[in-house]
Amino acid sequence: MNSALVQLSFALPSSDDPLCAALEHTMEYEQLHFVANEQKQVLFYCVLPEDAHEGDVISISATYPNARESAYFTARTLTQHDLDQQLIMLTLENVTQSGEFVLQLMLHGKHATLKDSAQFDVGIAANASPQLAPTNHAKNQGFRHYISNLGASFLAFF
Repeated sequence: MNSALVQLSFALPSSDDPLCAALEHTMEYEQLHFVANEQKQVLFYCVLPEDAHEGDVISISATYPNARESAYFTARTLTQHDLDQQLIMLTLENVTQSGEFVLQLMLHGKHATLKDSAQFDVGIAANASPQLAPTNHAKNQGFRHYISNLGASFLAFF
């Protein structure tokens, strides 16, 4: 594990095939591991999708798999400068709890409609001393992630 910056993306394999685009959200990702820096922060670079517009809100939340509310959350309203750069940095602040989380990257457009989403299984350590051991817990949550992402993808068509 290290505290290197991570680049997250909403990238889809093909924008020409809507079914392929919808099913891409259901793919299971390898679990990622992060360590908070000395300022208790985890930093992410996020590649903006082509359908991002000025005024859209991009957010990251980290939630325990069995929790209803996120343990960590940050959001940012996109500016024209962000769109020109096609890359923004988001920071989870005050990371004091270690464990396994579901990380959700979301882009909301006008009237808070969900435009894009991506979900990742992650392990977060509050500082450099504790080491997270990989667990099978993320694999057990795979079916739940599949169903929730399929529903979100279905709703994104409307």
